[in-house]
Amino acid sequence: MSSFNRALGAAILFVTAAAAPAAAQSATVKVAYVNSQTILSQVPGRTRVDSMFEADLAGYKAIAMKLQDSLQAMVATYRKVEPTLTVAQKEARTSKISEFQNGVQQKMSELEQQSQARQMELNRPLVDQVKLVLEDVRVEGGYTLIFDVGGQVNPIVAIDKNLDITDRVTAKLRLMPIPAIGGKAPAVPVKPVGTPVGAPAGVKPPTKP
Repeated sequence: MSSFNRALGAAILFVTAAAAPAAAQSATVKVAYVNSQTILSQVPGRTRVDSMFEADLAGYKAIAMKLQDSLQAMVATYRKVEPTLTVAQKEARTSKISEFQNGVQQKMSELEQQSQARQMELNRPLVDQVKLVLEDVRVEGGYTLIFDVGGQVNPIVAIDKNLDITDRVTAKLRLMPIPAIGGKAPAVPVKPVGTPVGAPAGVKPPTKP
């Protein structure tokens, strides 16, 4: 949601910037504003995007869970055999566990970045549609500037509600066909994140359920 909000805010800024030259040439400046939160909740295709992203996110979460389970299993195995290890063996095994843990943390960060990129990819067609409608409404209404009062940071503390064109934008969006929305989520291979820690002879690591 937040990534769509940022993209929508950027779209509104784009429309405003495009209108700036006209404002410089005209003594009359006509402004309006929209609430991006309202547009966000009503834009056609929103439900489909959310559903697709939740499905993709479940895949990322499953990979993260497997990595965490592997790390926990390694630690549990080490604690079980720790009394039988020499000082040198303990140092070697804890070093490998630390290496594996660092790899898991790096993979977690990569998964988060991939999920954010996927969310942006899915939202892009909706953002492009909103940009088109905002520009159409701006031209039709003769507006010089369109502000967003629904962003996370809103510097406007008082405004004439008669300038609100949110309903006009959402009504126009409803008349447009839902755009093609991103296809399959990119495959996320589970790469080794470290060297497995082997158990001493006679000790078997815990089996996966």
